[in-house]
Amino acid sequence: MIKGIIPMTYCFFNRNNTIDIKLMSDQISLIKQLGSNGIACLGLATEVNKLEFSEKKKIIELVSDITNNSIPVVVTISGKNFNEYKKLIGVAQFNNANWIVLQPLLNKKTTDKDCYDFFDQIINFVDKKTLVGIQNAKEYIGVGLESHQILKLYKKFSNFRAIKGESAAVLIQNEISRYPKNLSVFNGRGGQEIIDNFLAGCKGIIPSLEGTDIFIKIYKLLEQKKISEARKVYKKILPSIVFSMQSIDSLTCYGKRICAYRMGVKKIYDRSPSLSPTKFGTDLAKQFADDLGKF
Repeated sequence: MIKGIIPMTYCFFNRNNTIDIKLMSDQISLIKQLGSNGIACLGLATEVNKLEFSEKKKIIELVSDITNNSIPVVVTISGKNFNEYKKLIGVAQFNNANWIVLQPLLNKKTTDKDCYDFFDQIINFVDKKTLVGIQNAKEYIGVGLESHQILKLYKKFSNFRAIKGESAAVLIQNEISRYPKNLSVFNGRGGQEIIDNFLAGCKGIIPSLEGTDIFIKIYKLLEQKKISEARKVYKKILPSIVFSMQSIDSLTCYGKRICAYRMGVKKIYDRSPSLSPTKFGTDLAKQFADDLGKF
């Protein structure tokens, strides 16, 4: 069963705008070394909307090669068209992904019904032995599924058994109460409300990497029912979460920098379109990284 703290990889770039394979490899190895309960790639924090198919394929292969079946691998699937989704699903399955998370195929006119119809079609291309789910992130992308639509997919597909949400703990608890117990719900949001998410019934959190070591500590305390101690640890990282999670653009600009500074990396390059880091923002990122300490 997939559960616990499953960090999402960032995408690091070189000065010439190519993917920094060395730094990506270091990041994947770090996630493994920290004792994470899994690893996720190609989500919003990976800036997947800026990546070509070949780059997405390379990241999936890197994750698979470096983890070598030692921890569960979660691959988020998105693409420019239906065919690219199918091809990426094939790449993920070939590289032994344990859970495939489908993002909706978006255009300017996409509705909630369009999302449902798309998922209803694309899930057919996932092997029945592979866990499949959706990223239901209405708060960030504007469209998504209601609980009754999710239950329709649950009843239709025997391998649709997990959801990646992006919602407040109170809202996600309300959602979880409507679902069968074997439909696992995960949350993200950079680790915001991590304790309350688990108390609400989430099976795991898919945060960005920069706070993973601390999130793992919190998760272990919660497993021991040490909620008060977990909240004390959470207070230490909360200012950093608030700083980086103002938006997805803020996360991929400043959250990525906090992560890099904690890894000992001094220079970060951005791929446009992106939020341009200010000196003040960069200084704050360095301070938060110092407060959290090196990995």
